[in-house]
Formats: sequence, structure tokens, C-alpha cells
Amino acid sequence: MSYQKEIKAHFEKNKEKWFGEIENGKWRNSENFYHHILPKEEEVLNLLETYRDNLIEYLEKKKIKKHIYFHHLNSSQAMCLNFFYPLLAENELDVILMLIGLNEEIDYDNTCFEKASDIEKNKNYRPTSFDFYIKTVSGKNVFFEIKYTEQEFGKAKPDDLHKQKFDNVYKDNLNAIKEKYHDQKVFLENYQILRNLICIAENSYVCFIYPSGNKKIKEQAENAKSKFVKSELKNHFKPLTWESVLDYTEKNVKNESIKKQLKDFKEKYKI
Repeated sequence: MSYQKEIKAHFEKNKEKWFGEIENGKWRNSENFYHHILPKEEEVLNLLETYRDNLIEYLEKKKIKKHIYFHHLNSSQAMCLNFFYPLLAENELDVILMLIGLNEEIDYDNTCFEKASDIEKNKNYRPTSFDFYIKTVSGKNVFFEIKYTEQEFGKAKPDDLHKQKFDNVYKDNLNAIKEKYHDQKVFLENYQILRNLICIAENSYVCFIYPSGNKKIKEQAENAKSKFVKSELKNHFKPLTWESVLDYTEKNVKNESIKKQLKDFKEKYKI
């Protein structure tokens, strides 16, 4: 059984336990209903209960747009919010920086979800959006790409739009990438990984977080470090499993509400 099917079966098994009599939701415009999808009008139930009300208020205050499939129980955006928001709200994000080897004071006012990359700024192209972003007082940037049941890091079609975007945006921002991967064709074939990795710099770090059970994603993430990133910047790329992140966080957080959230998180996402 694939990892994707395993997780959907997990949601089907636990749907009634978690959501009682809530009906199943639809996939796009299909007439079929699925256990791993909530009705669109019930999408906030995808946020874990301990911080749900505060998180709903936060999303409205910050005008954070929910992804189109936010009502899917395997939404990586909801997963990201369920994990990082409590640490943000309780000022305990230093645990995450400790995990990746940074001893820095966090600039909480400029730490956020759905952080647009500055590389595409003012270029009239849709920017790369990181799921979470930590800014430190000293000016360091830490970008997070969150994965759950996605089948792979995506490619880009070699169409005119993507070729133009490479020439106009990415071609001149490949300082962190080994020169043999500066080719347009290669870049588009590894599009989602490379458009994230180009944000690595002397003061910038990129972290991928993924489940160890998602073998394809894990393999791609771990290979990216030795394959694409220049040797002098390899320590600025952090491929991390959800298991390692949760284990470290549980051992080091102090807040009891966060501990409750982490327990529920592990149960919900079968981590």
C-alpha cells in the first residue's frame, strides 16, 4: 500500500472518532464523497482543537488565504499551521532553531506563514511561497517547505511561461546551486526543489519537513543536499523528517498546551 493510501485509510478509520456525524466532503466537482475530505463549510475542523479558536482569529487578522484543498484532512497547509502556530503563539520557536543548530533570538513580529520569496519580487510572476518563515533579530532567514502525502516535489512544464520565468528571474539567482544545474531544462525538471533552494544564502536557511514513510519525498529531499547545493552552503539546507522534529520538540518545549497539541498532532497525522 502506498503512503498516500495508508494515510487516507487512517483518516477513514478515525473520521467518526474525531468528527462525529460530520459528513464526508467532495473531491473538486465530483459527486463522490471521501472520508479524508471535510465539507468545505466545516474546514476549520482541520485545525486541532486546543488552538483552533485562536488560530482562526489569527488567520483572519493576518489575512492568510487558505489553500483550495484546506478542507482535506491531509492538507499540508493545515498540518503546518497545526504544528507551528502554537510555538509561535507561545514564543517557543527557539526550539526549532535549536533543532537546526541556530542559537538566535527570534523576531516574532516578522515571523509568519505563507512567506513570499523576495527573489520574484517586482518581477510580475507568481512568487514562491514558503509554508512558514522565521526571522531572527540578527537578520537571519529560515524558510520551511512542508510535505505530507504529496507524491513528489513537482516539475514545471517546459512551456514559454516557465522558460521566460527562468530567464527573467531564476537564472541570475542560482548562487547556492552547483553550476552544472544552472541549465534551464534541468531547473524545470527539478522546479519545486530548486526554486526553494535558491533562497539559501549566507544568512538564509531552507528546511524541508516530511514524513519518513513518504519514501519518494524523503528520497528527493535527502538527495537534494548532496546533489544540488554548493558544498560551502550545504549546512544551510536542512532536510528533516516529521518524526525527528516532533521528537525533539516534545522533549524541549515547556508549555503544557503545546504538549497536548503535539500529542493530538501525532495521532491525527499518524506520525
